[in-house]
Amino acid sequence: MQTITKAVITAGGYATRFLPITKAVPKEMLPLGDKPVIHYILQELQDAGITDVLLLIGRGRECLMNYLDKNYEVDDYLARRVTETPDAVPIKKDTNFFGAMNLYFRRVPLPRGVADCVKYAGSFVGDEPFVLAYCDDVFFGSNPTTEMLDAYQKNGNPAVITAPVPWADAHRYGIITKDGQIIEKPAKPTSNLVAVGRYLLPGGFCQTLENDIVAALNQVAHKNIITTQAKRFDTGNKHGFFQAFQYVMAQSKED
Repeated sequence: MQTITKAVITAGGYATRFLPITKAVPKEMLPLGDKPVIHYILQELQDAGITDVLLLIGRGRECLMNYLDKNYEVDDYLARRVTETPDAVPIKKDTNFFGAMNLYFRRVPLPRGVADCVKYAGSFVGDEPFVLAYCDDVFFGSNPTTEMLDAYQKNGNPAVITAPVPWADAHRYGIITKDGQIIEKPAKPTSNLVAVGRYLLPGGFCQTLENDIVAALNQVAHKNIITTQAKRFDTGNKHGFFQAFQYVMAQSKED
C-alpha cells in the first residue's frame, strides 16, 4: 500500500468567535499551556509519520511562520547561558520543533469557506492521498492521524475521524450516518457521533472539489469511519478552548 506522507492544514479564517484577540493573534497561536494550538496539531502529524505539510494561511499569519522557523538567537542564548551564568539550570530545548518535517505555506487571499481554502492545496498534493486537518480540533492520549493511516494500510480506503459529543451540542456539528455520510448541522440530530476535523482523502480530491466541502466528502466512497480513542477538544469555541487549556495544565501538574 502507498505510504502517505502529505498533510494539509487549514488556517485561513478570521476566527471571529475569539475577537478581539484574533484581530492581531491567529487562533492557531493561542496557547494551550506553553504551546500554541498549531504545535499540537503538527506534533500529531509528525508522530504519525507525516513528512510534508502545507499550511493554508490567511493574511496576518506571519507569526505562525515565525513560530515554526528556527530561532538562532534563542538557541544560541540557551547554549551560552549555562557557561556564562554559574547557577543557570540547563534547558534542553531547541526552537526547531519540527525540523524533521518539510513545512510549506500558502496564503489564501480571503476566507471563503473550507472548500475554497483546500483548493489551494491542489498542486501540493497532486494525485496523492493526503491527510486534511482542521485547526479547531486538538487530541490527547491517542493519535487520530495514526488511526487513519493504520486503517488505510489494511484496506486502502479513505477515512474520517469521528467522536461522540453531548447530544445538546450535536446540532452544531456534522453528524455521521451509518453509511458514512455527513449531515451538516442538522436541526434534529439522529446521532451524536460527529466528524471532528481529521480526514484521509484520496488522490485527485482537490481537482474535483467545488464549493461545498461536505458534499465533496460525501462523494468519497468506501470510507473508514473511525471513532477515535483520543480525548478530543473543540478549540474553535471559547468554552472548548478553556477546557483544553485546563486539561493541558492539569497534565503538566502531574508531570
